[in-house]
Amino acid sequence: MLKTTRYFDEFASRKHPEIQQEWIEAVIADPVKTEEQPNNRIAYWGNIESAGGRVLRVITLEDGKVHNAFFDRNFYKRQQRGEEPR
Repeated sequence: MLKTTRYFDEFASRKHPEIQQEWIEAVIADPVKTEEQPNNRIAYWGNIESAGGRVLRVITLEDGKVHNAFFDRNFYKRQQRGEEPR
């Protein structure tokens, strides 16, 4: 079962209802890029082929709870230019 923050449950998941739990789990399990942020959160990026190849960015707290998930157009554009991993 995916553990989530209250913010995710009450805001992020409602703002982005098209994002499937399976996609979030897949990105965390096998990201194309991971980055620790200064606020002790961890960002994961992954390509979701079943969503037209869009890039999903998942933010977790250091305890692993999902805090946010959204499609990252800027990362996708950088990928297309070869500036980010695929």
